[in-house]
Amino acid sequence: MIEKSFIQNRRKEIAEIRHADSVYRDIQAREYEREEYEKRWFWELLQNAKDSIDLGQNIKVKIEITDSKISFSHTGNPFELDDILSLIIQGSSKNNKEGKTGRFGTGFMTTYLLSKKVHIIGKLTNHQGCFSFLLDRDAIDNEHFYSLQINSNEQFDHSIREDSYLGDSEFQTMFTYDLDIKGKDTAEKGLRCLDELIPITQLFNEQIQSVTVIENGHTKTFSKELIKNNEEDSILEWQINTSIDNIYSVGLKAYVQQNEQFDVCILTQVVGDSEVIFPLTTNYPRLYYTFPLIGTEEIGIPVIINSTNFDPRVERDGIYLKKVEEDGSESINKEIVYKALTESLLSFSDLFRKREIGCLHEFFSFYNSKDLKWIDHEWFNLVKVEAIDLLSNIELIKSNNINSKYIKLNEIVIPFSDKSEDITNLWSLLMEFNNCNLPLKTELFNWVDVSKRIGELKQLDPYDLKQVWGINNLIDLIEEKRSIEILNESLRIDGQIWLNRFYPLIIKIRGYFPLDKRIALNQALFFTKVEKMCWDKFNDDELIEISNLLEIGFAERLFSRQITEFNISIVEQFHVHSAIQELKTALNELTENDMLLISNQEANARFLKWLINKEQKDVIKDLKVLTGSNKRGEDVFDYESFPKSEHLLLTPKLFFEHIFPLYVNLVRDKDCLNDVYNNYLAREDYIYLNNNGLIHLTPMVKKTENATVKLLEYLLVNEDDMNLLRDADGQLKYKFNISFSDFAYLTASDGHIYARNTTQKSSFERLKFLLIEGVNQDDYFDEDKQEVFIDELGKPIYLRQCLWVSRARNLNWINVKTQSEGNEVKFVSETPSSKNLSELLKSDESLIKAIRGHRQQNFLNKLGVGVSDLIRHTLSSDELRLSWDKAITNMITSDADPELVQEIFNDPGIKREYERRLNERRLIGRNQNIGSMVEKLFAKYINELRGEGISVNIERKPIGSDYILTDQSSDLVNESNEREGFQINDWLIELKATGKEHAAMTPLQAEKATKEKANYALVVVPLDGTDPDIEYLRRNAKVVKDIGYRINDLYTDFNEVEIKKGDLYSGKDGISVNIENQNVRFHVKSQIWISEQTTIESFVKSNFREAVDKTLSV
Repeated sequence: MIEKSFIQNRRKEIAEIRHADSVYRDIQAREYEREEYEKRWFWELLQNAKDSIDLGQNIKVKIEITDSKISFSHTGNPFELDDILSLIIQGSSKNNKEGKTGRFGTGFMTTYLLSKKVHIIGKLTNHQGCFSFLLDRDAIDNEHFYSLQINSNEQFDHSIREDSYLGDSEFQTMFTYDLDIKGKDTAEKGLRCLDELIPITQLFNEQIQSVTVIENGHTKTFSKELIKNNEEDSILEWQINTSIDNIYSVGLKAYVQQNEQFDVCILTQVVGDSEVIFPLTTNYPRLYYTFPLIGTEEIGIPVIINSTNFDPRVERDGIYLKKVEEDGSESINKEIVYKALTESLLSFSDLFRKREIGCLHEFFSFYNSKDLKWIDHEWFNLVKVEAIDLLSNIELIKSNNINSKYIKLNEIVIPFSDKSEDITNLWSLLMEFNNCNLPLKTELFNWVDVSKRIGELKQLDPYDLKQVWGINNLIDLIEEKRSIEILNESLRIDGQIWLNRFYPLIIKIRGYFPLDKRIALNQALFFTKVEKMCWDKFNDDELIEISNLLEIGFAERLFSRQITEFNISIVEQFHVHSAIQELKTALNELTENDMLLISNQEANARFLKWLINKEQKDVIKDLKVLTGSNKRGEDVFDYESFPKSEHLLLTPKLFFEHIFPLYVNLVRDKDCLNDVYNNYLAREDYIYLNNNGLIHLTPMVKKTENATVKLLEYLLVNEDDMNLLRDADGQLKYKFNISFSDFAYLTASDGHIYARNTTQKSSFERLKFLLIEGVNQDDYFDEDKQEVFIDELGKPIYLRQCLWVSRARNLNWINVKTQSEGNEVKFVSETPSSKNLSELLKSDESLIKAIRGHRQQNFLNKLGVGVSDLIRHTLSSDELRLSWDKAITNMITSDADPELVQEIFNDPGIKREYERRLNERRLIGRNQNIGSMVEKLFAKYINELRGEGISVNIERKPIGSDYILTDQSSDLVNESNEREGFQINDWLIELKATGKEHAAMTPLQAEKATKEKANYALVVVPLDGTDPDIEYLRRNAKVVKDIGYRINDLYTDFNEVEIKKGDLYSGKDGISVNIENQNVRFHVKSQIWISEQTTIESFVKSNFREAVDKTLSV
């Protein structure tokens, strides 16, 4: 019968074998999953080391690395016997001590990826001894594994001794791994992130005092130091130091917010003089369960969260954030993560802003998590978005806006594009806007990255984010501005300079220029669509303004000249020839009604001026021009191209009316350019048109043309010469040129000056023009003859040059009244004669006088009209005609030289003298008439006194030869040139007729008045320009009876002056003074220089020799 002990031993053996089989399979599984687990070996060792101590204790850790092995040592407590035995059979100690995670369980199996042979040295508790043995797991199958495990147990048992295998070192626990090729690779991967992870792990494990890594002869030590405890927000500040060979190397600062449920950590570093947030890379696990949960590096959050309340996955690569079973713990994990992200970040942001810690964009470093099966990604993204939205309403961003130090993400403008260079250019453009909140340039791309990640989280295109501005946003903004003026109000620089950077960037980013956006700046400085825009290649402001007047607006479809030309295929170049053609077409399509608009008139005139300046003769020929006038009540225009007939258009009447004031009234307005051209064209412009055969500069036209029969009929001096020049058919036999003058439109052609002559008044106007202007404005008139030598004839022929004179002689243009039938007045037209011309001249005295001119008489003579006969016919009565006949007959029969007679009449002095004589005779006659009426008035009243028995007598008698006879004041003078007065008893009364405010008296008259003052009076008759009658004299003639008394004192003063003047006239020492007509001259009489006998020689010698002698003596 089997023994009970045997059964129990066998049961125990079978259990060990089965457990060993299970462990072997787990180790093999780790091998197959090496890539997932090989980073964790260090942390499993560190966790076991930390679990070796009790609460309140600290531990130091050391890891030594060589090419062939890795040793891990610590200063923790000695092994419990159960712990080491459990390690050998690979079972967790499961002691459930607080703060322990369970030593040497399945996690420890990860270290076998370094090596399946581990040399373990340590101590047992309670001085039970020290050990050193090889834990060999390098088995080929289950049985082999179990036998190796038995060997390890035996080695352990035999190694127990009292003395430590590690001597006096404070590190009394050591695990050493011999490395093969795979082990070395795993060691490298596990060690790769130690620099990043050890400092963080120390923060969450306060018992870990230090970690030392010895590699390649260098010792690297990681330590931490508490700097400050911010109790308000429960944030601890730690200094994390790394030293190499006891030399300080790298230091980070860690901010840890502690919560009952979790800790949240953010790292910072000092860059230059600034503290900034340290960016977490993919080397940093974001979740810690006291130790890093490696595998959480890419879950897309900007902070590190540690919590012992997490329910981690068995693999220690994450926590459950996704429901895997009905009673799962994912809700606790989610709550911790949610609070950490939505609450802690707000606390950190407030503190960091106060501390002016930089790189606050790191708060927004959320992104889509790696596709991990243990995460509910939809929920996780919603949490991240909520955290971002909370942060977006906090002022965290340093802006270029000097008015605000920090602004919110919701208030910032982040330039965005596919290429970094374009983003920088967008930022530079936006920087020029006033009050545009932009990130600092140094942080620009950080915020661009933030925007990208936010877009990914929100499943939005970054351009759909409020804060993101791409090129399209800028395009829309410019379209809203509408004009450069409005844009300039928004910018710090000139808008056109800004646009020169903006337009090329549009094409660079978009690849094309938008056709449907009003962003192209035209020369009117408004934004418009680019569809019909052109580049200005003629650069002429005048043409631009003309187009504006015509409302075809070049400026509206030409890019501003301040815009640098850029590549845009749809935009053509607009050259000057195109501008000219378009303006010409637009102007030529206008109607006469259109030309009533002042703007159209101005456009036409200015365009013509421009064409003249540019010498565009061919274009001018095809351009319609405005004739007619807008001076009258209604505007009457013609609008046609320059005529190509014999009679060209004249310049505007305003241009030549000061020289041809009479011609202006004869020529039609439609035959002249409109006066509007005078506002824009100068004389040289009209000369250009004249020289190119487009207009007549003035009405006087000089021509040289081939002789024609018609011209010769007018101009030949000898009419018989026509027979020599014509053949049997009446055609000219010879070709030759003749020169002649003419007045434009002075023909009988339809509508011309002679054709529009239907009344005596119109004939008079034409005659007056010919006599006054025509003869004076034609240089050919005085020499109206030219000689043309014709070789075939062998002799010259003679022609007149003034075609207009010959035409005036031959045409019927003098309208003469015929007998009226009823009320209708009829006229018949005749060639000029003395009789019909006299009828015209009778009404205009000034024109009659003008005939006296040499040219006027010459003109009449060329018309075949005798001047004297013409004048005779102008006289108003037969008596006057008889008087002139006598005068002319006397002149002719007096044997007087005609030239002398003409000289007498042409001498102004002689004329004035005889006019004076005639005027005196007229005044004498008038005053004699007045004197008779005054005498009658005196006689009437004297007779009344006589009737009363008073003896009164009146007598008109001569009283002297000094008198005054002027139109202003005159005396009563008889035909013997004696002054007359009225003697009434002992009174002497003189008559004064005056047309001024005074009556004049001679000095002798004044003297007589003062001597006989008691009986001397004046009768003053004021004249009003009409011949006075006796009734006028009765009302207006006044007697000044005390004139002698009034003038007495003044006459005395006058006498004294006269005496002094007499002394001046007499002179003194040969010098006298002459005063005549306000001119004073001192007269030196000849007796002075005759008596002196001083020659030039004697003057010089006598005066200057003495002066020289005096100088020498001095």
